[in-house]
Amino acid sequence: MEQFEGPFLLVDPQRCVGCHTCELACAAAHTQAGSIIGAVLAQERLHRRNRVVQVDAVKLPVQCRQCQDAPCVRVCPTGATYRTETYTAVDQARCIGCRLCMMVCPFGAIHVATTTVAGQEKRAAFKCDLCVDRPEGPACVAACPTRALSLRYPQREADRASQAAARQFLEALGSQPQLGS
Repeated sequence: MEQFEGPFLLVDPQRCVGCHTCELACAAAHTQAGSIIGAVLAQERLHRRNRVVQVDAVKLPVQCRQCQDAPCVRVCPTGATYRTETYTAVDQARCIGCRLCMMVCPFGAIHVATTTVAGQEKRAAFKCDLCVDRPEGPACVAACPTRALSLRYPQREADRASQAAARQFLEALGSQPQLGS
């Protein structure tokens, strides 16, 4: 039986200008107010689930890659980090803020911050959840002014690569002299 592979976010570093719009859109999308100004006025904490990093002269956002066999899920001692059919998530109510998930994430896409759960302040992990509660998809993708971010589906990417390889093969055959003539 084929295992379902969920979507992931892809960054085009040639398009990213490092404007941090994705971080702001992410933080706003995960508030009750739904906007930065609304969250500030309502005294909500803003937690981004991605961050822009700079490597040499290139800036690009880093976020969870939604690993199929996610190491963060395997090490979580409380089961707060879990995998659904389409994404990896954190239940902040169950999280004890131990940072094991941070240490094993190969992309550095998890951070621990103070949050409020059931009226109590606590430290808990935060990571990209692909804005699953947002019908129009990830807020970072929608907000990116240069379209550097896109939501990708592994099977579609494999199909696209197969089509491109088949096209190259046919073009190469067409440019070959006909055999036997």
